[in-house]
Amino acid sequence: MRRAGLLIVALWLAAAVPAVLGAADRVRERATDDRLGRAVDTAVVAAQDERRLSVAFLAGGDAAGLGAARERTDRAREALRTLTGRWVYTASAAALVSAFDGLGPVRSQVDGRAIGRSAVLSAYGAIIAAGVGLPWLPAGPPGRAREALSEEDALLRAALSTSSGLTDAERVRVGELAGERGTGSPAASEQWLAAVEARVILGKDTRVSPAEWAAAAAPVNAGLRAAETRAAHDAVTRATPGAIRATVYAGLIAGVGLVAVIGVLVLARRFRPGLPSRRAEPPARDDAPVDLQPLLLDLHRRSQRLLHRLLRLLDGLERRESDEEKLGRLFRADHLATRVRRNVEKAVTLAGGPSARQWRRPVPVGEVVRGAAAEVEDYVRVSTAQIEPAALVGDAVLEITHLLAELIDNAVAFSPAETRVRAGGHWTDGGYTVTVADAGPGMSDLDLDQARQVMSAAGPPEGGMWLGFYAVGRFAARWGAEVGLRRGPAGGLVAEVRLPAGLVSRPAPDGPPDGPPINRVERMRARVGKMSDLADTSVDLSNVGSPRPDGTEAQ
Repeated sequence: MRRAGLLIVALWLAAAVPAVLGAADRVRERATDDRLGRAVDTAVVAAQDERRLSVAFLAGGDAAGLGAARERTDRAREALRTLTGRWVYTASAAALVSAFDGLGPVRSQVDGRAIGRSAVLSAYGAIIAAGVGLPWLPAGPPGRAREALSEEDALLRAALSTSSGLTDAERVRVGELAGERGTGSPAASEQWLAAVEARVILGKDTRVSPAEWAAAAAPVNAGLRAAETRAAHDAVTRATPGAIRATVYAGLIAGVGLVAVIGVLVLARRFRPGLPSRRAEPPARDDAPVDLQPLLLDLHRRSQRLLHRLLRLLDGLERRESDEEKLGRLFRADHLATRVRRNVEKAVTLAGGPSARQWRRPVPVGEVVRGAAAEVEDYVRVSTAQIEPAALVGDAVLEITHLLAELIDNAVAFSPAETRVRAGGHWTDGGYTVTVADAGPGMSDLDLDQARQVMSAAGPPEGGMWLGFYAVGRFAARWGAEVGLRRGPAGGLVAEVRLPAGLVSRPAPDGPPDGPPINRVERMRARVGKMSDLADTSVDLSNVGSPRPDGTEAQ
């Protein structure tokens, strides 16, 4: 039996660990395009600007403008350095930082005018080449096209401003850069630029002035920059659905798979058939009772760590996503992971383990009730408007939240879908009472007695039934709370949780909470700018990305 249990655990770990690591890789790749990619883009653009001003300085340009450009380049380099090592593609990013670090000798030669235009263009071109092709800057068109035009612009603005103009080698280089960019577009701006380039390369007709060149190059450069940015944004957008799918899959495998493994182990141990013995002899060593609690508790803790990592990944995706449809999908994945976390944390507590999330200071009871409502599937049906101000001690927050979540979940599941479940709270003699009332069919006297017995029992009920009420009883017993069940005056069931005076205080504490957030739904609403007025204490979430009855999604 022990070997079979370990085999099941090994199979689960073999599926869960690669799934979580794969999800982490997909999210990191997407984060790279968003965070590291932007830093690379800023650094490359700064280097292109400094290159143009350096060549212009050699032709008698302004030293102040060059100094300001160098400061921008240095700031971009340091910002990129801080990200190197925190995201993927760090080897390439580190090579770009090292290339920037080698700018010192080139700058000194420029200051002393001891270097030619071609050498400056070559030195800066090598640095920029280390960045083009990294995240955000596409390696091919339009990334390389804009870099070719940027180098050509730096060369011509400087050379055309001098009396000697371009050398033959520089005219050849202009032709090479024009070819790299491609000049076959029918756009008027491209045709104009191509005509100006032809005059520069061939030296025909009147000489091209710096102003004429700048006027011809500016619209094409702006168009290439827009195409470059658009291509990078499309790459990030394409990566988002894959990251979401990988994250949801990892959550299902890690969370739901663990619950299934635990269920199989418990059922196998409970219903293991007894084998007939031909002769009376002591049981074999493998048949001796095995205490699975340490193993199960360790599995719960591993699953907690995986879920916390998964939720952090989802947080990162949500903060960076601006598309409403994709944000809605992320929110549904977030809520699914939150529900899985509730089951795992409940299992850890019932197995005797400590709470993973803790609060040192009291937390408003209203936040606790809304956090509990946010842990059930159909949370939009829960109303939490009638809660008198009070504060719950930090140590009890997590388990009281899960206690209330069990009662709210039960009320939502056993009441009509078109009705509301109402959760409220008020001060009473000797403490504070939280009520959960539904409009369902209620419970018979026999069921009420059974539920009360299960809540007061020290061990779980047989057959797997009434486990929710058993969890409620265990949570209540740990904190000296009392849970009462009665029929509502107009039908349905009313559950009352009486918290002792030692757990609550008045008034509710001021200031931000010092622990992890209880209610992830409220965070979701805030991120899409749908947070209601503080007087509205409903936990309803905006319909962003929510499915319609026909299976499509709201836009």
